[in-house]
This record gives sequence, structure tokens and C-alpha cells, in this order.
Amino acid sequence: MMGWNALMLASLAFAAGDAAAQPVVRLFELQTDPLQQDAFDAAGRQNMAASLASEPGVLAIHTAADSRQPGMVYVFEIYADTQAYQAHLATSHYADFLGQTQRLISKTTVVDTTPVFLAEKPEPLSVMTRGKTPEVRIVEVTVKRSDLAAFRQIVTAEMRESMAVEAGVLAMYAVTRTDHPEKWIFFEIYADADAYAAHRKTPHFSAYLQQTGAMLVEKGHKDVSAIALKNRGGLMYDVPGD
Repeated sequence: MMGWNALMLASLAFAAGDAAAQPVVRLFELQTDPLQQDAFDAAGRQNMAASLASEPGVLAIHTAADSRQPGMVYVFEIYADTQAYQAHLATSHYADFLGQTQRLISKTTVVDTTPVFLAEKPEPLSVMTRGKTPEVRIVEVTVKRSDLAAFRQIVTAEMRESMAVEAGVLAMYAVTRTDHPEKWIFFEIYADADAYAAHRKTPHFSAYLQQTGAMLVEKGHKDVSAIALKNRGGLMYDVPGD
């Protein structure tokens, strides 16, 4: 059976792997019952609040709803390391979340990722209501394999500059698909739509577009709104390029 069982099995299979000396980023795509939105939201927020309150190794949990696909939910989670993720799976609040959502999730897709750049403003973020504020952006790009090193250098420099000089950029996370390192996923959080619009007008973003345009094979984004966003703030993981 797909859905809740798939979510549980995928989590356990990942946790059984070797420990890694880097943050663990988990990305789930969940098809939930659109008629049970409130029940799913409540269970997720309860798990998020308990996780961030009681587990030092849980760094961030963000959930967003697809505006074009009713019931489609994206869950983006960051853990300090594999041990922290294993510890999370053993908690009673996570067990409660699984129990409460078993009937609400009909399909689960797990995207295995490798973190490249994870950055947050120093202040913790806690938004527990649905809406377009803060502004959440999920962007996916496919890069020519011959340009991967150059793309990585350019995009991480752009994100560092954005985090440093733009007050409205609250978090920027970049990962690659583990089995396809040419496929990048960006999960970004802006204070509001105006902050995102201002970001797109900055010299560093314009330079990024100009410098990387010919490197991309494909580019797309998911039209989403926040369900709940929660992090500790202050995260900075920046992998030097090759």
C-alpha cells in the first residue's frame, strides 16, 4: 500500500543507512485528502512544534501546499545528522503524527537529496497558519553536467550575497537529487511577496540569471503556499565547490 506505509518504510530505510557527517535533508511529496486539510495541518503542526521544542537535532521542518494540485503537500525537513534523524523517528510525537495521518495520505514520494547550501537568518522562524506570507518558492533546475562545477560556484555565491544583504530573504536551501546531481532543488522563504520581487531586481540575482542561463537544460517551479514553517534560525551549511 502506498501512502502512510510508504512514508514509514522510506523513513526507516533511510535511517538504517550509514551515519553521515553532514546535515540530513528529507523531502517528501504527499498526496493528502483535500477534504481533510485541517486534520492534516493540525497533526503536522503538532509534530513540528514538539520536534523543534524537544529535539536539538531537528533544525527545520517546513510544509507547503501545491496551489494547482489539491491535497499535494511538500515537506522539507533538515536534521543535524543521521543520528538526529534516527532519534526523531523514535519519538512519541512522530508516532502520533503517523497515527493521526495514516488515513489522510494516499501516496508518498520520497526525494533523496544531498545538501549543498543551507542558510537562515539568525532569528527563529515560526509560522503556523496557511497563507502566502511568508512567500515560499520551490524551484527545480537541471544543469548541464559539463557546467555543474561552474553553476555551483555561481549559485552559492548568489545565495550567500542574498542572505547577507537582503533583510527580506529569510532562508535559502539548495540541494541536489542524490541519484541525479545535475538536478537541483531550491526551497526559499521570503518575508512576503514584496521581498521576493525586490530580490529578483537585485544586481546579484540578475548576474546569476545572466551567467547561468546557458547552463540550464530545464527550469521550473511549484506554485505553493505555506502550511507551516518552523526553524531554529542561524543555520549555515555551505559546501565548498570542487
